Amino acid sequence: MKNDNDQVGNQKEIEEAKVIAKDAETSITLTLYMGLFLGLVPVVGYPIFIPEIGGRIIFIGLLLALASFIASFFIGTLFGMPKRNKETGKENDQAFNNSLVDVSDWLTKIMVGLGLINLKEIPSYFINLGEYVSASTKYKSELLNIYTIGTVIYFGFLGLYIGYNYMRLVLSNKYKKANERLIYKALEEEKEKVIKIKEDNDQKNLKINQIENILKDKEQITKVLLKKINEPEILQINKESIIKKMIASKDVNDNKKTIEQYIDKMVADAKLKLQKGLTFNDNDPQNGQWGKLAIHNERQLTATVIEEAKGLYKIKLKVISTNPDNPLDTSDLVLFALHNTFGAPPFRLIKVENQSAELDLYSYESFTIGAFVDKGTTELELNLAELPNVSYYFKNH
Repeated sequence: MKNDNDQVGNQKEIEEAKVIAKDAETSITLTLYMGLFLGLVPVVGYPIFIPEIGGRIIFIGLLLALASFIASFFIGTLFGMPKRNKETGKENDQAFNNSLVDVSDWLTKIMVGLGLINLKEIPSYFINLGEYVSASTKYKSELLNIYTIGTVIYFGFLGLYIGYNYMRLVLSNKYKKANERLIYKALEEEKEKVIKIKEDNDQKNLKINQIENILKDKEQITKVLLKKINEPEILQINKESIIKKMIASKDVNDNKKTIEQYIDKMVADAKLKLQKGLTFNDNDPQNGQWGKLAIHNERQLTATVIEEAKGLYKIKLKVISTNPDNPLDTSDLVLFALHNTFGAPPFRLIKVENQSAELDLYSYESFTIGAFVDKGTTELELNLAELPNVSYYFKNH
């Protein structure tokens, strides 16, 4: 209800403003007609009674009247040019965006200054003008001088009055309306741009969300596949099969119980390291738990990373001896301690064959690997992110 009343009130004010503007324009027009009529009577009337050169004087009078009127009209518009309201928040603040206002202010001040400086010389200028017209027409008469001076002064003040009021009451309102239309049009264009940008951003956000969902789905699928491929758990049957394989080997002299004991000890120690690592660094729990040395006691842990696809890497781990005279014992097992996402527990038992222990696995990120060698007496550690020939993406994921 309140909004309806406001709209009715605004419409009423607009109609009243239109009526006032129309009345002002009509009043100025009537004043102009009346002023021209009153001014033209003496301009035309006096030369009629001058024989032979009357027509010439009428023409000169009309030229003087027109020139004086136009010049003064222009000066009047400069004086009537609406100035900007320097105080913001005013209802009559007219934000014209052109330099004409500044030029008007500048010219007005110059003319006022020159007029005040040459105020004493103005009468002599009018007298000189009258004498010039008399000499030009070859008609010596004081009345002609008065005629010339009166014509210039009368039409000068008439032009100044009409120009000032026409600018103040008519043109200024038209300028304001035109400026408001331009501002409204500019605002509408900016509003359309904002709406378009918002729609584009919504579309981009939608696409980003779709891509993020696809990536999340792919990452989840990748994790599931890697979990299946890497066989993340050391099952009891796997442990027993390894023991049977070692006992059946000619190079192994230890009995089943001895093998079980040092395997259990290595697994137990690796679990303690994992628990400690999860406490300090759950993103990479093996980091710093295995001595931070990839080469120790003439044993070396190496890794080769092969990028098979973006976010999918094949990792080849290998433990070898750095001393040919002290090779790995073929009766030994190497325990590889992996990231905790590789199972519970994330360990792999690999029998030494051909003087090395090798393990292939897949991963979607870098992590730190620990290893027990020489039946748990030698610890090795390697951070895959520190390898020299791996991609930036692998290092930072």
